[in-house]
Amino acid sequence: MTATIHILGSKAYYCCTTYLMNNSHKNYKFGFLWVLLLLSHSIYSFSWIFSTRKVDSNEKPSSFHDVSDAEFSMESLSSKKGMSLVEKAKRKVAMPNSCWQNAYGNLFAGCSEILAGEEQRSRLAWHLSDCFQKDTGRSPFPYCHVKDPMVNCLKNLDKVAHTIYLEFYLETNSICHQLQTDAFKRQTERLVNELKKSAEYAEDKLENIENQAEGLLHTSDHIQQSLSSIDVQTQQVSQTSKNIQEHVSVVLQYSQSVYNQSLKLSDSQMELRNGQIKMNERLDEGMMMLNESANKIGEEMKNLRNEAVEIEKEIGKVGDAMFMKMNSLQSKADDIENIAETSLDKQKQLIDSQTAALEVLHTVTSFQSQALEESRGTLQQLIELGQSQQQELIQRQQQLKAAHDDLVKNSKSILAAQETFESKQASMFLAIEKLFDLHNAILMESRVIKSFLVYSILIFTLYMFTSTKQTYNVRSRLYIGLCVTFLIEFMVLRYGNEIEQQAWIISIVRLIFVFLASCQLLYAIYTFRDLETLNHQMLQSLIEKVNGMQGNKQSLCDDDDDDDDDVDWSSWVDTNLPEDESEDLDYKLPEEVGEASITNLVSRQYTLRHHHL
Repeated sequence: MTATIHILGSKAYYCCTTYLMNNSHKNYKFGFLWVLLLLSHSIYSFSWIFSTRKVDSNEKPSSFHDVSDAEFSMESLSSKKGMSLVEKAKRKVAMPNSCWQNAYGNLFAGCSEILAGEEQRSRLAWHLSDCFQKDTGRSPFPYCHVKDPMVNCLKNLDKVAHTIYLEFYLETNSICHQLQTDAFKRQTERLVNELKKSAEYAEDKLENIENQAEGLLHTSDHIQQSLSSIDVQTQQVSQTSKNIQEHVSVVLQYSQSVYNQSLKLSDSQMELRNGQIKMNERLDEGMMMLNESANKIGEEMKNLRNEAVEIEKEIGKVGDAMFMKMNSLQSKADDIENIAETSLDKQKQLIDSQTAALEVLHTVTSFQSQALEESRGTLQQLIELGQSQQQELIQRQQQLKAAHDDLVKNSKSILAAQETFESKQASMFLAIEKLFDLHNAILMESRVIKSFLVYSILIFTLYMFTSTKQTYNVRSRLYIGLCVTFLIEFMVLRYGNEIEQQAWIISIVRLIFVFLASCQLLYAIYTFRDLETLNHQMLQSLIEKVNGMQGNKQSLCDDDDDDDDDVDWSSWVDTNLPEDESEDLDYKLPEEVGEASITNLVSRQYTLRHHHL
């Protein structure tokens, strides 16, 4: 490559010297422009080599995405029961009930933390059991504060609730075990696939570096070809400059011959002028000598004069033609001088471009050597990295295999323990069902005894409240209502399912009966009228009126004594006071008989008293 550079420099120097020696032809301008055009094209090709796009180290090759290899997958040892529990939990999370969503959401979110801590596992089983109680219509678990330990909260549960809690506690272990197994499987598959992808990516990067190295070699070959083409073009320029030099030498010879001809024409013109002077002198002398032949000489003189005029015209024409040719030669010389100046400037530019091209070529060679060294180092590093990653992958595969074997053993032991626990749990459930039946029977008997005591107290209370004259009339109605209440309570206890609902209905029925009985008693007390008291008050008022009237009728008393003895007061009361009207508390006597009746009653009472006296 250095030999090529020296050849280019020597050829450029030869072109410059040739141009300085042969700067007198106008066609050199076009040839030099053609050389500059070729040189600019070559320089553009050099710059195009370094304008190639750099491949981003972070960008994965497109072929990496197009490859669709099979991914690594492994089968996990999972029980059907654990899978069914996980599916059941997912279905409950999808339900609109917020209790199940919150409980199983916490289970799915932090299963590893729940398995690590006994307190969190117990609290999650507590929430699930509470949701089950609410969903089945039973009484929910008592409130357990977040900061309180679960041991204190579990003390508040009865045997049934504690059994439900234990069932969900074991179900939580199964679900978490299944979730941990699935998570371990997904993490293992993801790790192996990522290692595989990283190895494939490293392989693609190595192929990319190899392609770049091949591109650099191809670029260096292209530069070498460009330099050889520049050498050929320089030789053509030198040959063209030689041809221009020969053509300029021919032009100089032609101009020298024209100048010699012009000198010869000027000499012939001087000779013609000298001959004309001599001829004039001879003619003057011949006029004197040849007076006799004057006519002939005159005619010959005219002819000579005409020839002289024509010769002078021809000499003028030749002089003008020579002057025009000299002017054209002078303009050509000026053009050649201008072209020489421009060619010198362009030759300087050519030299500068050649030096720049040599510098670029030098940088290309240095960059190529540096790129080759870097590619070798990068290849070595990538090879070492691939080997280390492969060894690490083998170690991790061995660790994963050992962990998988341990997990299989642990899962088998857990499954065996679960089977034994299921058998014990079934026997416990049978005993719990028997306890439930016994508890229901005892509860039924206790409720019957309680109802008997309550209704006995109510009967005695109603009897006491209705023992007065004001409330005696509503005793039968209250006893009938009490019987209806007892029948309703008996039906609820006989056909009801839930204990809380039965207690609620019975309390509502009893409150309704108490409210209605109270209303009946208050109404009876408010509307009661004592007839004996009213009769006594009426008699007192009649006595007062009779005493008032007695003074006015004292004179007539003696006359009327005999007549009063004949009146039958009992028959009069029976006829004038019917039984219906006497029993009516709001009954008022008619005005026409009121005064007479009062008088008769008073007279009758007075008569009776008089008889007693």
